[in-house]
Amino acid sequence: MTEPVSKRKLKKLAMALGAAVVALMISTVYLVHYYGESRPTEEQAGRTHAARIHSRTVYLTNDEYALAFAMHPITVMVIGLFIGTALKATFAKS
Repeated sequence: MTEPVSKRKLKKLAMALGAAVVALMISTVYLVHYYGESRPTEEQAGRTHAARIHSRTVYLTNDEYALAFAMHPITVMVIGLFIGTALKATFAKS
């Protein structure tokens, strides 16, 4: 049988996950604004994915499109891990 994780370790893990959440949230917002301001507004060779960003349509490559879609679920998963770890640390016996 494994030894339960201590409350102190859970709190440290929650702090690290909290920092990761903040970094991922800032990165996701930055990426959307960056694409919205720097990508072409007309379709070009290799830029086939139309994305509407702040009432402006820009065209993204396959890699840019995949990155934009991957950032959101990764951020949501880390938020969930943070909340779960923080709650577990709060209600852990010691």
